Amino acid sequence: MSKVEDEILTNGMFNSDLEIKDIQYDPLNQPNSQRAIDLAAVEGLNVVFPKDNELQIDIDNDHSFLLFEKQRMILNRFVPIRDIRIEPSRSGLPKRHITVTLVDPVSQIERLALQAMLGSDRVRELLGYVQHKNNDPHPILFLEKRCS
Repeated sequence: MSKVEDEILTNGMFNSDLEIKDIQYDPLNQPNSQRAIDLAAVEGLNVVFPKDNELQIDIDNDHSFLLFEKQRMILNRFVPIRDIRIEPSRSGLPKRHITVTLVDPVSQIERLALQAMLGSDRVRELLGYVQHKNNDPHPILFLEKRCS
C-alpha cells in the first residue's frame, strides 16, 4: 500500500465506515430476508443468492474498498480465490458489489465472517448473523438492477 492509502485507512477524516447508519428493520421484529425479497419485487430488482463457494462483499465507501484490496491478498494465500467480480452497486460508486468465488465451498458462518473481514458493510454482516441465528433461509443476498 502507498503512504496515501495507509493514511486513508487510518485517518478518521477519510474513514466513513464510522458514520451512523439508519437500520431499516422494525425494532419489534427480527431482520429477515423476506423484507429484501419483497423490496426487490416492488422495485424491479434481481435477488442474487451466493453459491456455496461465493462471498458477497457489500462495499459502501472507498475506505472499505481499500480494506478489501488489502485483505483479499492475505485471504488468497490461505483460502484460494478462483475469481473476483466487481460491479458498481445500484446506487452507484463508490458503492460496489463484489462477488468473490472461492475454490472450495464455505458455511454460512464462514461466509459472514470472511465478508466482514474483507471490508463488507459491517452492519449488514452483523444483521446477517442475526438472521442466520434465527434460521432465516437467505441471510446473505444482493439486490441488483435488472439488465435491460
